[in-house]
Amino acid sequence: MTHGLTLPTRGELQLLKEQQVILDNAGAGICFIRDRLIQRCNRQFAHIYGFENPDQLVGTSSEQLYPDSLSFRQLGVRAYPSMLRGERYTTELQMVRRDGSLFWCRITGNLISTDSPSLGSIWIIEDIDEQRRASEALHALHHEQQLILDHAMVGIAFMRLRKITRSNQRMAEMLGYQLEELSGISTRAFYPCDESWEEAGQRHREVLGRGDMFSTEIQLVRKDGSLLWCDLRSKAINPDNLDEGSIWILMDISERKAHERALLRAHEALEQRVAERTRELESVVANLHREIEERRLAEERIRHLAQHDSLTGLPNRSLFDQRLETQLQQAAATGRKLAVLFIDLDRFKHINDSLGHHEGDMLLRTLAERLRQGAGHENTLARIGGDEFVTLLNNVEPYERIEQLIHRMQNALTPPIHIGAHEFSISASIGVAIYPHDGSDIQTLIKHANTAMYRAKANGGNRYHFYNHNLDREAVERIELRNALYQALRNSEFELHYQPQVSVVEGRIVGAEALIRWNRPGKGMVSPACFIPLAEECGLINEIGKWVLENACAQLKAWQQCGLNLRVAVNLSASQLDDPCFYDQLQSCLERHDLQPEHLELELTESTLMKHVDHTVELLNRLDRLGVHLSIDDFGTGYSSLSYLKRFPLNTLKIDQSFVRDLCIDPDDAVICRTIISMAKNLNLTVTAEGVEQEAQLNKLAELGCELYQGFLFSRPIPANELTRLCQEYIPPEVGRFAI
Repeated sequence: MTHGLTLPTRGELQLLKEQQVILDNAGAGICFIRDRLIQRCNRQFAHIYGFENPDQLVGTSSEQLYPDSLSFRQLGVRAYPSMLRGERYTTELQMVRRDGSLFWCRITGNLISTDSPSLGSIWIIEDIDEQRRASEALHALHHEQQLILDHAMVGIAFMRLRKITRSNQRMAEMLGYQLEELSGISTRAFYPCDESWEEAGQRHREVLGRGDMFSTEIQLVRKDGSLLWCDLRSKAINPDNLDEGSIWILMDISERKAHERALLRAHEALEQRVAERTRELESVVANLHREIEERRLAEERIRHLAQHDSLTGLPNRSLFDQRLETQLQQAAATGRKLAVLFIDLDRFKHINDSLGHHEGDMLLRTLAERLRQGAGHENTLARIGGDEFVTLLNNVEPYERIEQLIHRMQNALTPPIHIGAHEFSISASIGVAIYPHDGSDIQTLIKHANTAMYRAKANGGNRYHFYNHNLDREAVERIELRNALYQALRNSEFELHYQPQVSVVEGRIVGAEALIRWNRPGKGMVSPACFIPLAEECGLINEIGKWVLENACAQLKAWQQCGLNLRVAVNLSASQLDDPCFYDQLQSCLERHDLQPEHLELELTESTLMKHVDHTVELLNRLDRLGVHLSIDDFGTGYSSLSYLKRFPLNTLKIDQSFVRDLCIDPDDAVICRTIISMAKNLNLTVTAEGVEQEAQLNKLAELGCELYQGFLFSRPIPANELTRLCQEYIPPEVGRFAI
């Protein structure tokens, strides 16, 4: 009698032997784990970890295979959620052999049954240490290439996202840096001001995106603050994706520029001497004919005042129209083509508002004189109001003459202007209309040139654009979009989506960021990138911000009532911070929905924080005393300094996704993330990583000590009801139970 036990049959015993032979001869290590104890493994598994036979491992804890207890626990946290969904979990990590040596391996695991996780899991181990050594050999090859670059006679650097990733010794010498200081540095450090840096970025992205070589002569700043002129040339590595980077070549042309300036000064001095001699001669002639000429000069003075701008001395709109009418009549008779150029100074109003009346007039007179010199005496330049000018080119054949004139005027504006203690670099946006193709009368030509100018300004400024009839259609579409935006608030066309914010270690949803979406009737979803700038331009951004805050608080209260303990983050604009009523509106909203302030987080960008520092510090201190959480969004992309950062009562730093994207492949991004996290910990701030899309990124962030993350790896932004369901169906991982 077997007392209820059934002995295995001969066929079953044979099957077990065959399975054991297969396991023992498999090329990869295979093991069976239950409660993180090794129940069974093949001979290859034992050999990989330095054991003579599998019996030495059976019944022991798999923790002995890890370098430390932390990595042992972390794998459990990462592996369990996907395995519980019936998915295969695969990753690469360092483990330890019996003799204590570390090696790299690839592990793959599956639960035996997702319905009964306690039955254990099967794991396959592959030794990939040789592959890792091959990767290190590739790194050595990169080093050899760097040696070649270091012996070049010109400065060479590789850029990505306007940061230097690699450079040669000559580049460092030209700019006054040590070679290692250039790695990861932003190119902003080489420009005299933010405006010139941004303008250069706009110009070179357009050229590189076409696959062309970008070439220019530009004035840069050395580390010690001294200036140098460079011949700069650039080529994109991949024109279809500029984020892959570009190569830059610099040649120092400061000496040549110095010679050119000396020649220009000599030429100006000669012109001044000629002008002085001419004035002396005119004075003698005038004295001889004073009585006769007085009446004629008075008449001419009156006529000049009627036809010229009193501030700049340029022809006014009336005189310009007369000359244009004359040229139009001649062109109609001869078949010639004319061009009208409408010129608007970029950001002049903002600069002029910061100056006094006298200094503002001096600046405008200087700019007008430079434009006059660029236009030349043969072409009419007129000021028609404010910072707007028009130029008439009465012979546009060949067409290249138009672009030559534009380049002369742009070059005339390039040198910085010194007014008192201030230095300014001002560019211009230029629109072009051609007779008779773009109009046959004065009003139409000027109107179309003005429309083309606005397109040039919309493209970033310091550009020119030729009129085409599509611009009228685009202007109409922009007006329609603006009108539709006014109706969107009244018609409840906006909605909020929420992206979960998740604990890196626990895998638990702790909060969500509220993101606005516009479901425009008949048009579908409109990108926030299209309507948010328009809302700021037409003054609707505060109303939209109030709507977002109100609806986010209402949803937060609804979640609390169904038992969900979350913190909701809302983005703030600079305009909202400038609103003196914002604090009272926020406090009223919290009271209306019966919310504790600590459940609401307000996100601000670095540029918003730095706009009016003293005012912002005062407001944020009031919000902090109220109990609201405060965070910096897209940290690392602005220009805030630690001395200012310490003044703000912040709770959270959010690492911008541009640093997370290449975290596992770009050492510079890893250093930046490590630095931000370390700095945040020293300031007692929580760190949230944005844009996490890969398991490897999450593992690296865990290694660096990041607390929270959000991104497509866990979830895209989703409607509130989907987030509610996601939180309610969420199963907290049983840390360390079902992983190797």
